[in-house]
This record gives sequence, structure tokens and C-alpha cells, in this order.
Amino acid sequence: ALSLMELRVQNEHLAGHLPTHMKGLDEALCGGIPFGVLTELVGPAGIGKTQFCLKLSLLASLPAIYGGLDGHVMYIDVESKFSSRRLIEIGVKSFPEIFQRKEMAQEMAGRIHVLRPASLSEFTESLQQIKVSLLQNQVKLLVIDSMAALVTGEFEHGAPRQNTLGWHVSFIKSLAEFSRIPVVVTNQVRSQSRDETCHYFFQVQSWNETIEDRTRHDSHLVAALGINWAHAVTIRLVLEAKSGQRFIKVAKSPISPPLAFPFNITSSGILLLSDDGIELTGPDINAIHCQGHNDIINFGGESLQ
Repeated sequence: ALSLMELRVQNEHLAGHLPTHMKGLDEALCGGIPFGVLTELVGPAGIGKTQFCLKLSLLASLPAIYGGLDGHVMYIDVESKFSSRRLIEIGVKSFPEIFQRKEMAQEMAGRIHVLRPASLSEFTESLQQIKVSLLQNQVKLLVIDSMAALVTGEFEHGAPRQNTLGWHVSFIKSLAEFSRIPVVVTNQVRSQSRDETCHYFFQVQSWNETIEDRTRHDSHLVAALGINWAHAVTIRLVLEAKSGQRFIKVAKSPISPPLAFPFNITSSGILLLSDDGIELTGPDINAIHCQGHNDIINFGGESLQ
């Protein structure tokens, strides 16, 4: 324990955060998305996970004088949802002084390298290449959107085989620790069976809670990929909808209590409606709601996934 503490002190200069530019969320996470660990975004389709990742990619590529990391981004686009047009739109609305200059917009977009593995085996083969690229290209952010899509077909009765991702989890965690950059991974949701125990150690509020207690809630959705994956992530952010309102929920964090922030998706990206988080207790911490939510994000006369 002493040697680990001394090593951490020696490497303190490598610590840091990627600010999300969402004040309330950044304050809850003590600065933003942390370096060197896995941060997970989980939620139903169309809720805004890819929009979140696009904004983070933009912020990581921005010059430091604008609050960015002045680096490159490795974006693993499994479901072909990455949109360079949408990325530029977010940039123009958020940082017009940069993105209204054509050459700067092209330079910022050129810093984001997109890979599209067609299968888990193809992704596995490219991981070592990704590790080399993290150093050679001065990569400051790794995004995998989405991890659950990579293991489609590896499921049995709705639950993932726990050994399917064991090696990948270890390797991705080692990438985060080795490179000291933020690693953001999106995850999908799946239906929860009535007899399934879905509590993780960081979410249990009462050991006496019964299945009937949980079924009183409007949602029977849980995060995909299983409990081994849930233990591997350091930060879990849940994106959900209740009564037509979207929320970002800090469901797991070593430094923040469970908080929920209402948000909208605008032409400039995700916008918090309040910087004062709503503290959560009991089943609301790990429930994933999908009330009154449309699969398509609409604004400005356009439709975005």
C-alpha cells in the first residue's frame, strides 16, 4: 500500500480532467472526465450518448487556450454514428472564433481519427495498433461508441457471457492507465428480467429490497455488458428520460454522491438546464428510465441519431 501511494504521488503531474463545459457536472466530478480511468455513458438509443462523445472529442482537440487538451482523438465508431458534419456544427455554435475560419475547422476535424471495426475480432486485432497510435499521434482522448455493439451475438438470454469481454476490459483499463488519458465508453441498455438481481456493490441502498419493490418503478432497463464490466468502470454516467425530460445521472463515482442533472440537446451540444444536481437515493440511483423519450433528437429542422 505504501509503494502504491508513493507511486501515485510521483505520478501526480499526470493526473487531470477533461472539462465537459457543463458546469454542474464538472463540479460534481471535480473537474470533468478523469484521466487514466474508464468513464461509461449508458442509456437507451437516441438519448444523447453520441452527442456527448462528439462534444468531448471536440473539446479534447481544442487548443489549450480555449480549455481543450490540444491533442488528437481516437474514436472507435462501432455503429457508424459519428458525424463530421454534426461535429463541425457543434464547433461553430460553441467556438465560432475558431470554427468560422475554414482552415481551423479543418484542422480541428482532422485531429479526430475514426476507426470502424466490423466485429469484436476485428476490434481485438486493432487494439495493439491503437496502443501505438496513442503515443505516436499524441492522442488525448479515446472513445469507444459503443462497447455493447461490439459483442452483439455474444449474448445468452439477454445477459452477456462474462468471459467474452474479460481480456478486453483488462486491456482497455491498461490503455487508460498507461496513456494517462480519459477513456470514454458508451454502453447500451437491455430489459431486466423479473428474477434478475441487478444491484452492484456501489448501488445497494438496502439489502432487504425485494424484486417487487423494484418493479414498482416505470423502468425495467439495466445496463448491458454485465457486472464484471460495471466493476471495471470508475465513473458511470446514466442518460435517461423521465416524463419527457432528459437527465444525466452520476450513478457511480468515487468522488461524487449520486446526482441527476436535467439537460437538453441543442445545436451546440448537450446543455444542462440547471447546475444544481438533484441528489438521488434508493432505487433511483441504478434505475434507467425511458419515459416519454423519442429515439430521434430533433432541433433546427434536422434529425440526429
